[in-house]
Amino acid sequence: MIDRLRGIILEKRLDGVVVESGSFGLRVFLPGPNLGRLDEGDEVVLYTYLQVKDDGFSLFGFLDEEDRELFLLLIGVSGVGPKVAMGIFSRFSAGDVIYFIQNGDAKSLTEAPGIGKKTAQRLILELKDKMKDLHPVAPTADVVQTSRAEPQQDALDALISLGYSPNEARDAVKGIDSDDVEIVLKEALKRLAMKG
Repeated sequence: MIDRLRGIILEKRLDGVVVESGSFGLRVFLPGPNLGRLDEGDEVVLYTYLQVKDDGFSLFGFLDEEDRELFLLLIGVSGVGPKVAMGIFSRFSAGDVIYFIQNGDAKSLTEAPGIGKKTAQRLILELKDKMKDLHPVAPTADVVQTSRAEPQQDALDALISLGYSPNEARDAVKGIDSDDVEIVLKEALKRLAMKG
């Protein structure tokens, strides 16, 4: 196991870096946000995970040890390999992922590439207890806005498909604060029934 490596960044690529460490040039896959913090010539310490497969070795790296530990938890879940886990890190911070899992927010997790509804539910089921002692950072504003806006939009679309006008539908869902589209829709239909 290569736990970490220190070296100079020789080259930045679309999905990672080449790090000169000793007399080796090691290719390390990095999540996009980590990659954006680095430039060629920087000295760097990366916390790593070495994947060994029949067709070769792949080295995945992170600037923060906590990210690497979360990555190891993610890839321990059936159906989540290193590439899928890196996709999660390309979309969300570690704090976001912990928050979503602790709060059972499968819908937000499915925004990451390669994560479908079943995989998101499996992540929550298998990791919720393992993460109960972790303290998540509240999700970034754009993540919260996206995850909260979607149930209202879905309910709005459903009401319009039921024959309500866009204005009626908008008024009906306005102010209903729930991440569950069914709750938003039921409450909106109650409001419309009272008006009718």
